[in-house]
Amino acid sequence: MRSMLRTAIAGFIAMTATAASALTEVKMITFGGASVLPVWIAQSQGLFEKEGLKVVRETTRNSREQIKNMVEGNYQFASTAFDNLVAYHNGTGAVKYDNFDVVAILGVHGGMNSVLATPEIKTWNDIRGKTLAVDAVRSGYATVLYQILKNHGIGENDYKVIAVGNTGARVKAMRSGAAQMGIVSSPDDLRLRREGFNILADTSTEIGQYQGSSYAVRRAYIKSNPKEVLAFARAIMAAHELIHNDRTTAFAVLKVNVKNMSDEDLNGMLDRMRSPSGFFRRAALSEEGVRNVFQLRAVYGGEKPVTDFSKYIDPTVAQRAAAGK
Repeated sequence: MRSMLRTAIAGFIAMTATAASALTEVKMITFGGASVLPVWIAQSQGLFEKEGLKVVRETTRNSREQIKNMVEGNYQFASTAFDNLVAYHNGTGAVKYDNFDVVAILGVHGGMNSVLATPEIKTWNDIRGKTLAVDAVRSGYATVLYQILKNHGIGENDYKVIAVGNTGARVKAMRSGAAQMGIVSSPDDLRLRREGFNILADTSTEIGQYQGSSYAVRRAYIKSNPKEVLAFARAIMAAHELIHNDRTTAFAVLKVNVKNMSDEDLNGMLDRMRSPSGFFRRAALSEEGVRNVFQLRAVYGGEKPVTDFSKYIDPTVAQRAAAGK
């Protein structure tokens, strides 16, 4: 009997090891914050494993580092502001790359961020003569912030800009006094509001439909690894649907991953994530949101208006994933 039990246990361990080894490991680089919720869901609910993937996620310090790692092939997938991809394709990013081929395949959200200001900045006019903290000067939501300020009568000559990197770096700049305003994602915006910082606006409310973050892959990787790309797309699409269809599970995953937040704040965050400006259903790219990105880049990025988006987007991945191919 003991011999049979040992044999059964050994067989179970072997099967478990075989199943684990059968998963294809891929690496993903994202910014931090609760915008990672779909990835947390796909990992915790076994959606990646169901598609034969083991996704290892790491956090970037800034878009420059993130794009460099994608170009060099250190990561296969990224979640990044769509206008970062546009800037690098157009040669206006922090670094110029020959034959840049990182494209958006799916949409993350509609820019669910806050315009956050230090405690002494209580009105829009208070930012005059002060400093904005951004990821990159002409991309990474910087153009959104410029437009929002313009909407409130604040021109580009009324403030200074420093490029510091991701949300954490922008928060650090504001805490240190190096900057007085920046676009900040949740949960940092809610935490800082409790400390006396001021949320002056919700970005999506200010500028309307916008293609905020997107899931991005190199065209070369799509071509050489179509099975893995489609598997990733199916898992992420399912995760986005779960957020909208299963609030209980979405809240539970959010609570595990976002520490030191009250249930009230977490529920508020989830409401925002499930709103029209939150996570896109089926991780779809927003055509209107994409168009708005290009309009802002034409104004603040010094680029010509764009009507053909094929250089920046590969829609075939979502189409094939949805069709089960």
